[in-house]
Amino acid sequence: MKPLASVIILALNEEKNLPNCLTAVFAQETDFPFEVLLVDSGSSDRTKQIAEGFAQKYPLRLLEIKREEFSHGKTRRFASDQAEGEFLVCLVADAVPADQQWLKKLVDAAKSDDRIAGAYSRQLPRTGAGLLEKLRLIKRKVFREARTETGLKESKEYWMMEPLARIALCDFDDVSSVRKKSVLDRIPIPDSAWAEDLVWSRNCLLGGYKIIFEPGSVARHSHSSRAFYFFRRGWADQQAAKKYFGQVYYPSFRNALGGWFYGLGETSREIFKADAEFMEKVFALFQWPMLSGVEVAGRFLAGWEPQTETGSDLIRHLSGAAVFPADAKERVAKTAFVIGDSWKKVILAQPSAIINYRMKIGKNCQLRFGIGIKPEAFRHRTAPIDFMVAVDQEPIFRRRLEMSLESLQAWKEFALDLGPWAGKRVKISLVTGSADLKYAWAGWAEPRIVIKDLSPGFSLKNYLIGGAERIASPSGFRHP
Repeated sequence: MKPLASVIILALNEEKNLPNCLTAVFAQETDFPFEVLLVDSGSSDRTKQIAEGFAQKYPLRLLEIKREEFSHGKTRRFASDQAEGEFLVCLVADAVPADQQWLKKLVDAAKSDDRIAGAYSRQLPRTGAGLLEKLRLIKRKVFREARTETGLKESKEYWMMEPLARIALCDFDDVSSVRKKSVLDRIPIPDSAWAEDLVWSRNCLLGGYKIIFEPGSVARHSHSSRAFYFFRRGWADQQAAKKYFGQVYYPSFRNALGGWFYGLGETSREIFKADAEFMEKVFALFQWPMLSGVEVAGRFLAGWEPQTETGSDLIRHLSGAAVFPADAKERVAKTAFVIGDSWKKVILAQPSAIINYRMKIGKNCQLRFGIGIKPEAFRHRTAPIDFMVAVDQEPIFRRRLEMSLESLQAWKEFALDLGPWAGKRVKISLVTGSADLKYAWAGWAEPRIVIKDLSPGFSLKNYLIGGAERIASPSGFRHP
């Protein structure tokens, strides 16, 4: 009989955890047939032999890939293509179903509505988990007891959200989850090294589907980790958050330091309040400052943008620019915000505003910039905003941005040739205007004068980013 569900388990060197995981999976009580696929990616311990032993007694298929071929998204796609069930249940090998209803509750949640793309389980800490492991888990949605159903009335809602709200909306966890194969045919799991679950959830929500958090399906999952893991986890989290959601956790060293102190204080209070032995609390209080510090460092370094060009940053020189009319000085400021999935440093120039820079133009130069309207403004206005660039009062660029979905989904990027003014000292004007001045939050994104095709050469910043990336790259990084 063809299975209704396929349980896909990813494993690498899991000889200690795999027997408990597989025993619990095959003990499930369901009113439908299911199969189990175990994907081993080059284990050097007895993982493969244990799987082969279970395959002699149970409907288990062993799939093998090379270790260097593993990535969270690609490997799950590979296994999903081999599966026969309509409901594809993903489980990591160090997670254990907490009871015999784990699978049925998860599949039933996905079966309840045609618009549901997938569902994910509640997670509890494993027996013997350390205090810090428990505290990190109970902060997350996957620990909660309330069932949630997430969907969007229209995609515009998503693009008007702040990045952290987007991440919270798209919560989905592949530690224990189910997807419909029929939905995967339309919205495949992205081939990403990290956060493939959140990105897939986002794509489903934008496609009109719903996601369910089903706390009736419970898996036990937690693991103690060393400082190196926390650094890699911080790096991977920030890389994914920035690439797919536009979230930069620590734009500056000051932000990172403040975030570390805030997290240190918050977690310390939780440790004091925890129901745990005195010495366990002492050990956690001693351990957490270092673990938190390296995680913050990973996030901070991953949030840096490498320097790829040589030129002059107009945001840095804003204090030396002349702003007109006089009252416009109150409406022009340095800030940063997200449009689409892209976080950028911005000169906010609420109309009507003219920002004049006096500067000498070198050879082979361009003016590069983006334009956009702060997403929050789309809740309050309908009138368009005009952007103009002039050199010595001669307009060389005009663009009107409508309050449309297109304007919400991406910055508009431009590069203007300044060759005609090479060798001259000129006035460059950035101008914004609109018939409606309310909530006219116009942004010039990272405006700069760039020498075309000239790289910055050696950069300490680039050197640090490259070194951190080599250490922390999520390639082969296993644990969620």
